[in-house]
Amino acid sequence: MNRRRVWLLSLVGATLVSVLLVFQFPRGIAMNNDIANQVNAAFAAAREGNYEPVSQLGEQGAGVVPHLQPYLRDENEMVRLQAVALLTAFDEPAAIPLLTQALGDPLQDIRARAALALYERQDPLQLAERPELGEALRASLDQGNDAAAAILLLSYFPDEANFKALEALRDRAGDAQTELASWAPVVPVQLPVAVSLSRLGDRAARLTLLQTSADGSLAEREFLLSVLREIDSLEVLHALASSLDDTHEIGGGVPSGVQPQRRLCDLAVVSLVKRLNLPVNFTVTDQQRFTSGEIDAVRQAIVSGLPR
Repeated sequence: MNRRRVWLLSLVGATLVSVLLVFQFPRGIAMNNDIANQVNAAFAAAREGNYEPVSQLGEQGAGVVPHLQPYLRDENEMVRLQAVALLTAFDEPAAIPLLTQALGDPLQDIRARAALALYERQDPLQLAERPELGEALRASLDQGNDAAAAILLLSYFPDEANFKALEALRDRAGDAQTELASWAPVVPVQLPVAVSLSRLGDRAARLTLLQTSADGSLAEREFLLSVLREIDSLEVLHALASSLDDTHEIGGGVPSGVQPQRRLCDLAVVSLVKRLNLPVNFTVTDQQRFTSGEIDAVRQAIVSGLPR
């Protein structure tokens, strides 16, 4: 009797699982097809100059990412640009291969956007585990991509070929300028190159960073504070701590036209506290101006916590 009951329960359970699979599997296919259809329709509209449907695809979540690859190879550069712009909204690992592909696009704006998305949205230490990305970054630099994000990311792939690619860019860059993002300060290409070469152990590049930290322009020192993640020299970190004394106003952090504007010392507080994981007893946000007491607390934390 007990054996028959167990057999009946097993049969009922198996039947229920089968029914659930019958209904669940087609629904998954239908949802996937629905996203694919929405992506195709949105990019068809983009070809006609209507980009709003593409901008709305982000509301569908990361499920749209696998469907974007064909549009990164499209002959229409505006279609490719819209695909990359959409990818910048996602921090899922699934976006990395597509952004890697976009680093080789003929259009510099697309290459720069792809590099910035990788720099801002992905963990660089996880990116460093993808040798194909290092190769794509090097090829992108050789192709003419002098976006700061691409230059900085290449430092996470420490091999001789990448070191030589950075040296070659340094030698040919001349007075060319670059920026990390459209809202960031414009600086010489030589500066992010120096950051990457210093990270790879180049002493001359490290001396350049020390000199820039001491007497560089406001834009150059703002840039260095913005990329503190890539600076591993204790000498340079100590030199940049002097920015805690600089009260010159800078852009970013607060809406345009709003007063008072953020100062270099405010950016220094945010960057140094985050980079060095300094223990402070006040809230640190990108938008605020800090009091002299709060700035002094950061100075003291650096003196006691950062070796020389």
